Amino acid sequence: MTIIKFPRNICIPLKYEEPLPRQRVFYLGVVYTGPPLCQDVTELYLKRHGKINGTRKWSLITYGKYDEFDKRNYSLELDTCDEDDVPDMLCQYYIGNHITFNDLKKFGWNGNVYNEAKIIDFKKN
Repeated sequence: MTIIKFPRNICIPLKYEEPLPRQRVFYLGVVYTGPPLCQDVTELYLKRHGKINGTRKWSLITYGKYDEFDKRNYSLELDTCDEDDVPDMLCQYYIGNHITFNDLKKFGWNGNVYNEAKIIDFKKN
């Protein structure tokens, strides 16, 4: 049996990308809905779909019954968007302030962040 010893400086540790979490549905929070006194509470979830032609779709879902005589809860899709539009979709449903970009990254979101800011040059003033 032949044993070959390699120098230690040749061994470079490999770095892998962090894989997407196995979970595809993530709890976002509660939104008050219903009549003017906001007496109904709706729990919202964010669902990650697979990639199709290089773009990933995301959905905002909730669980509920189709009618009052149903015994089971079904997942009801409220809205769907592309990966870059997820922050805008969350702002439409008033949850955008509670979810950070780091939270979205943990969910597997890999979209672009578009921030517009006015640039002020202090040297000219």
